[in-house]
Amino acid sequence: MSGRVATGGGGPARRRAGALRLRTGSLGDAPTVARVMRAAIRGLGAAPHTGAELRAWSSLPALYHRWAMTVGGERYVVAERDGVVVGYAARRGSELTAVFVLPRAAGGGVGSALVRHAERAARRAGAPRLRVLAALGAVPFYARLGFEPGSAARAPLPGGTALAAVRMEKRLDRDRSSAKDAPEKDRGFRRTDAAPPLVR
Repeated sequence: MSGRVATGGGGPARRRAGALRLRTGSLGDAPTVARVMRAAIRGLGAAPHTGAELRAWSSLPALYHRWAMTVGGERYVVAERDGVVVGYAARRGSELTAVFVLPRAAGGGVGSALVRHAERAARRAGAPRLRVLAALGAVPFYARLGFEPGSAARAPLPGGTALAAVRMEKRLDRDRSSAKDAPEKDRGFRRTDAAPPLVR
């Protein structure tokens, strides 16, 4: 289940943020990404989900992320700005399983950079398309990035509840030179691919 905080602007002016750094996530990042996920979900505010759904969705502990990184077969990418983790994404094969951004970092291109990174990784692995089970509030975000909506779904959550979602997918073999896939350096981002892949 993938969600993303998409709060609007209108708050006090923020200082100019540093370059965004993407790196491979590790088991040591599990507590941090759990906090990012929790903050992102709780920051949704008036979302198309009930309070019970949001509480269950945000209850996943660091142990879950450690499991996902190992037995679950997911590859995590962490986004840092000024040395602080502001978001992360997870991918398993051709499925984007998570994209979460801290509310205070929303609107700064973090989520888009994480999705583009996942698209490139999936394309390099030979996947013809990237799929995501998007929470209802995240559907417009993925649509802007070229994902097409499919059928409605229910994503199981802890405690026996489920979250309303939409299956979406994006073909990866078309218009690779489009602005959507432009390198991050052209948008003020800096990728770091030096980190080794996770050992499964």
